[in-house]
Amino acid sequence: MAEHASEVNADPKGLVQRRETRTSTNWIAMIRLFDGTEIPCNVKDISKSGAKLGVPSSWDLPSAFMLKILGRDFVMRVTLAWRRGNYAGVHIDRIAKLPPAAEPTAPVETTKPDYSSIGTRSRRFLGE
Repeated sequence: MAEHASEVNADPKGLVQRRETRTSTNWIAMIRLFDGTEIPCNVKDISKSGAKLGVPSSWDLPSAFMLKILGRDFVMRVTLAWRRGNYAGVHIDRIAKLPPAAEPTAPVETTKPDYSSIGTRSRRFLGE
């Protein structure tokens, strides 16, 4: 019988080696559900294929959602892999680059209107 790949990569203590290196982070991120709900979270670690999120256990997470790391120019579509207390593991399905944010333009200066050509208003005095 063939062994599973995870059994082949297991060390003597029974721990499975990860396929990819994880990088420890503390990025601030936003989970965006498909109904428009946004949930603040932290990305605790990340690899090429997944991430560990810190998100309060009071939030129910669907099986798939979007993840935006603040200050970065991309968004990820992820699938929930596991949930334990205030942590959630996700598999990264797709990464999309966001268009650059439109820079606010300075107001266009216009010349001030010249009302001198309109003339003056005459006043009428009653009783004199």
